[in-house]
Amino acid sequence: MDDCLRLALLECDYTSPVRRSLSRQNVQDRQARHGELLRAPVAGSVAEARWTEHALLRSAVPAGADPVIRGLDGIAAFPDLRVLHLPASAVPDLTPLTELPSLALLSVGVTPATDLRPLLDCPRLTRVDVPASAAQHDVLVALAARGVHVDQLLPARDAAPFGNPILKLAVLDLLGVPLSLPEPFDEYHLDDANLTRVLAIELTEQQLDSVERLHWAGGGYAIQHAVWPQWDGETGEFDLRSLRGIESLRNLKQLQVTPLSLLPPAELAALRATGVTVTELYGGH
Repeated sequence: MDDCLRLALLECDYTSPVRRSLSRQNVQDRQARHGELLRAPVAGSVAEARWTEHALLRSAVPAGADPVIRGLDGIAAFPDLRVLHLPASAVPDLTPLTELPSLALLSVGVTPATDLRPLLDCPRLTRVDVPASAAQHDVLVALAARGVHVDQLLPARDAAPFGNPILKLAVLDLLGVPLSLPEPFDEYHLDDANLTRVLAIELTEQQLDSVERLHWAGGGYAIQHAVWPQWDGETGEFDLRSLRGIESLRNLKQLQVTPLSLLPPAELAALRATGVTVTELYGGH
């Protein structure tokens, strides 16, 4: 088995005492235990494998060693695998995936020559993030036709009618627009593809005209956790920094934002000049 693939499996074996012990060690100590990690048993019932830039065990790969998964041989020994989140990979053969009867979420890097057709023999797939050449595009289309969410088939991100995606999130949340999103690959990081899916939701003029009071803060809104389920609210990814496109809210009377100081003064002045009251929002919503 590829060394990094084994580490990706061990990454999600939370019963492993060796894996648990690494969270308390620095990078140098983790790298010193690389050989021990490769010998550590992985529970056959492990349901996930993860190999991303954030993976704990990726920091255990010695300096100068290849940190990329180069093959999936041996993965059939873990038939309970449901999630493979392996973007840090360049896999030439996807055939081993057909031996995983429970595989539902797949994110994997491939080589330019990789044949994607084995994915058609994975009946329980619900979401796929696999780069495809033009010649393999039909495989992705076939997956989508049977109901699989294919990230590569998403349109370019567009927050229309707003020029700021965060502003659109605020409006969508206020309107209570229902969201139908696939399960995320990683609850602890922003899901860019699901964010694109949310921003692709079209708003009617009737919906836009119904907005008279809009409020937004850096945290505490359901739509934020829809695209980043375990977001801790302590970073600024969802801060509103522009009001571009707010003129689409023709009946807006009041805007409350925290932190208000991040918005351009000229945009605030222009909005106030139209008669809209703009204030800081405190204490949630």
